[in-house]
Amino acid sequence: MKTFFNGAVSESANPLPIDSSLLRGDGVFETILTIDQNVIAWDRHFARIQKSAAKVLISTPAKIDVELAISKILIDEIGRNRLRVICLGDGGWFLTLQPVAEISETATLTRFPYIKNSDSLIAGIKSLSYIDSITALRYAESSGFDDAIFINQRDEVVETGLANLVLLTDNGWVTPPLSTGCLPGITRELLITWFGIKESVFSYEDLLQAKAVYLSSSIRLLQRVNKIDQRLIPDNDEGSALLEAFESKILANINP
Repeated sequence: MKTFFNGAVSESANPLPIDSSLLRGDGVFETILTIDQNVIAWDRHFARIQKSAAKVLISTPAKIDVELAISKILIDEIGRNRLRVICLGDGGWFLTLQPVAEISETATLTRFPYIKNSDSLIAGIKSLSYIDSITALRYAESSGFDDAIFINQRDEVVETGLANLVLLTDNGWVTPPLSTGCLPGITRELLITWFGIKESVFSYEDLLQAKAVYLSSSIRLLQRVNKIDQRLIPDNDEGSALLEAFESKILANINP
């Protein structure tokens, strides 16, 4: 892993200070796909981290300073990387960069047994206090699945531990609205803008009846779900077409 901290790029195993903000999980972050020296949807990601920081009353660095840091950490990089921009409650900030591991074409999901509170302070933001999502992921993996589905206090599907959800119904493509407490994902936002995907509340039972289900995130873009608990979900031509069209469009317009 490479880091950028205090003006310098490092590949040291321990480049970051152990300060109180980092220990408390007091901060917000963005996870962004980079391809070679290109940062995908950078303007949208920076706008989102500013909104997240404002919600929890912390500051963000100047955009130009982060951009200069990104240009330094991406020097000589080739291929796909996972860039994280981390802003701490004490005003500090840093970057990390790691190669993107190969992503499977399909994923399996299970229902997480704990409620996601859509009225929580950190609902809809990428907080360093990430224990809900990481625990959901551990729960899924311990049960033989890839990720877990969050349900809120109104029995509405929210998202998974690591991604937004997009599904094909008899009325077209839909995704949970922000009122459920889901993250306003950048890929989700672009799917709504570019392909007219609608926001719609639906239950876990509705999810099981979908013609196709996809995970959307900044790193995986779109990934087909082929199993939810005991229900197998077959491949779907409309889903394959959406995945191909989205990837083509984002690669042709890296900062939409």
